Amino acid sequence: MELCYLKGDALATLKKDLSTTYEKYLTERDNSWIVDVCGENPFVKFREIPDFELAPLDTGFDVSEVDFRNSNIFYRNLHFLTPRQAADERFWAGFCHGAFYDYVRRRWDYDKLDDLRGIDKDKTIERIKNRFFFNGGSRERLLTNTLSKYWWAGHAFGLDGLDALGSKDFYSKLFSIASRTFMGNETLRGGFIKFLRHFKERGTELDTDKHIRPAIIELNKVGGTIVLDCLTEDDIAAIMIEHVQGRKI
Repeated sequence: MELCYLKGDALATLKKDLSTTYEKYLTERDNSWIVDVCGENPFVKFREIPDFELAPLDTGFDVSEVDFRNSNIFYRNLHFLTPRQAADERFWAGFCHGAFYDYVRRRWDYDKLDDLRGIDKDKTIERIKNRFFFNGGSRERLLTNTLSKYWWAGHAFGLDGLDALGSKDFYSKLFSIASRTFMGNETLRGGFIKFLRHFKERGTELDTDKHIRPAIIELNKVGGTIVLDCLTEDDIAAIMIEHVQGRKI
């Protein structure tokens, strides 16, 4: 499999021309149209890697299961990316328009559109910006791009941490957690994974809105009175566990 990133000029052209080219993402089953729009080959070869398959989209998996499986698959196969590379829009836009173009289209059911009448142009363009490019804040955009979020989920949690996170409501949990600045702290992140695993090992399914987000808010409150960096992973986990248990799940 040949991985390519997009040239800077090509990236700018594709984003600038979305008002006239957005329908191509919905109708074109291969990416040959991109050369015509850019006026040249927009791709630069980055690396050749062994072929791998992403989670199947036609076997009944719900989207949460697909995202969970792909986070494991993608990070295992692209673990060589550095955080700096993985924060570069040219890489992910290149992957989404190149090697994984067909998959990204099918992930969002563009291949099932029979009639474009009734399509909201502005909403569609905004979704394409999120799914094929980077859009939004510095952390948010890493988690809204279709493929970038898989790598960053693996990078933030590791394969063991992804297992603790689980597949149910995967993206909501990922977004509410990984978009927080404290996830850049290894100890805090480790404590959070221990918190998740505590309940998973006891067969308790945590709800994002009822349990996880309130536990994060509680941890931030504690951080207002003590320096969280001075705590251990077990301390972090205990704070969050106690808060959730106090809510009588």
